[in-house]
Amino acid sequence: MKRNHITTLLAAALLILAGCTDGFENDNRIKGGFSDDKKEIDFQNLTSPFETIQLGIYFNDPSVGLNWVFQLTQSLAHDMFSGYFMDPTAKFMDKNATYNLNVGWTNAAWGYTYGTVYAAIQRAEANFANNASLKGYLGVTQILKVETMHRVADTYGPLVYHKVGESPRVYDLKEAYTRFFADLDDAQTLIRDYLAADGDNNKFRDYDMLTSGKTLSDWLKFANSLRLRLAIRVSNVDAVLAAAQAKKALEDAAGVLEGARETIAVSGANFNNPLRGVAGWGEVYMNASMASIINGYKDPRGVKWYSPASLEGYKDQLLGIPVGLPMKEGDASTYGVCSPLNTSTIDEKTPANLMTAAEVWFLRAEAALRGYTDENAEECYTNGVTTSFTQWDCMGVSEYLAGDQTPADYKDVVSGGTVGKDMPALITVSPKWDNADSREVKLEKIITQKWLACWPESYEAWSEQRRTGYPKLFKVQNNYSGGAIDTEIMIRRLPFSTDAANNDPGQYSELKSKLGGEDNGGTRLWWDAGENKF
Repeated sequence: MKRNHITTLLAAALLILAGCTDGFENDNRIKGGFSDDKKEIDFQNLTSPFETIQLGIYFNDPSVGLNWVFQLTQSLAHDMFSGYFMDPTAKFMDKNATYNLNVGWTNAAWGYTYGTVYAAIQRAEANFANNASLKGYLGVTQILKVETMHRVADTYGPLVYHKVGESPRVYDLKEAYTRFFADLDDAQTLIRDYLAADGDNNKFRDYDMLTSGKTLSDWLKFANSLRLRLAIRVSNVDAVLAAAQAKKALEDAAGVLEGARETIAVSGANFNNPLRGVAGWGEVYMNASMASIINGYKDPRGVKWYSPASLEGYKDQLLGIPVGLPMKEGDASTYGVCSPLNTSTIDEKTPANLMTAAEVWFLRAEAALRGYTDENAEECYTNGVTTSFTQWDCMGVSEYLAGDQTPADYKDVVSGGTVGKDMPALITVSPKWDNADSREVKLEKIITQKWLACWPESYEAWSEQRRTGYPKLFKVQNNYSGGAIDTEIMIRRLPFSTDAANNDPGQYSELKSKLGGEDNGGTRLWWDAGENKF
């Protein structure tokens, strides 16, 4: 594919963002990038795209706009589809929440990523590709590219991608994952060669907004952890590839994330947590699926994440909002009395987790369950739950892991059944591990606890829920997709950007062809096999 195709796509993406913000609060405070004195130094000039990339992964680039970008790209899609959150605002409930997909919202992640973040990745690669003395930073760029673009791939399917030194082209999802693994290989080699040649392991720390240790060695560990995530993602469709990549990740000398305080999280002076920003508009509330699990398990993390309801008679309880209520603009926001985000836990400067050690322990548990490693699945599972409790400063993990408690039914105590309807719990497993259980039941326990441990990173939670079917989420109460999305199967992806399609019909045709199905929310992605294969 010629380079002008990606140029067209990037230009279209910027138009998308400019045109789909009607009705949203826009915080355009420009925080600025690096200071003028730093920009006088060549190294800082070369690293300047890194801030845009790292902020952009979590949709928090002040040069484009704060909070409303995140709301379009994540709050009104992944956050609700994952089962974590719901927006009680009536004017939003008759769109994505009921599978009546809003084009401006579903376009946004594609448009913003290509228009801003991917463009910065290309600039960073150009800065370092021919600079042998700084090859380690090309390695960092490659890791950031994989982290950024696998989120796009897992949302839409086939994507426009490129190898360093080559023009971008359309990759189907299997090709994309193969390229992701190869890019992680290249990244680790570049960083290791740089360090072996006495490259400074700490030189990048002022520009590192993601790792805990702020050294290039931490990026090697991030690459291994990310490789393990992607390996497990393809396990139902390519067990040979999954096993090989999982082993490579876990056998690498740099290791993976293990300790509770080891996270990959966006932070820094120019970072403002957009989840907190949108919550400030009164639009981030507990999802009914989350309430079912948290209340049934009596999980102490729940009160860290959400505040009690304001409904009279339920002010000491956590109440969730179902997806798919039949409300529309002009109706009262009836469910605004349910449990909002706990903004004392997630404040404006709280780092936004992209990957935690707890997630990695659950990845290791599944790898062991599938026979990819000799580790003990139960031990990895226990470490995952324990690590998550420690991360959120919660007590009682031993009692929790020994408990037989199961998720609770949903009862509509808010409208009394005049809007929503009661739903029985779909999940019957408890946190307690039982070696006599089938592998399917063990997998359900691993993924249900992993889903909790990934909170509030809904991109990963939604991907894993689609891949495995766990946790079992409540179905939409009303489906307005016109038959494109099956209520029982649930939404599987977001459609490609209509703006990009209109600007490059040839590219869109290739994307559709490599998707292998209709360009709607009901088509499964490559790694979404519809069953768990061991």
